[in-house]
Amino acid sequence: MQTLYLKTGSLGHTWHAAHMLLSILTCGWWLPIYGIHALISVATRPTVQLEVPEGHRVEYRNGHPNVLGPDEYLEPRTAREKALILAGYASPVLIVAALVLGLMIRG
Repeated sequence: MQTLYLKTGSLGHTWHAAHMLLSILTCGWWLPIYGIHALISVATRPTVQLEVPEGHRVEYRNGHPNVLGPDEYLEPRTAREKALILAGYASPVLIVAALVLGLMIRG
């Protein structure tokens, strides 16, 4: 039996996407704020204690650790969950592309 102390929770994909968008729009000036926000998030996230039996493993889902046996697996993500995660990361790219396209049409 092994005792692990793990962080739980996460900022979420939309927060990462917002920080990436601001970093792109400000040509990198926002990156230090993103770093500070990430450090504060890591420092303030709650810690949980898990007892992991021999031969078991820990996998994260949605920011929370799960103890799984040798033949256990987490349920696959639904198509909706996958689409929401992809949309969170694709939105900065689409916003910047729309801005560039707008500037090209205008100029």
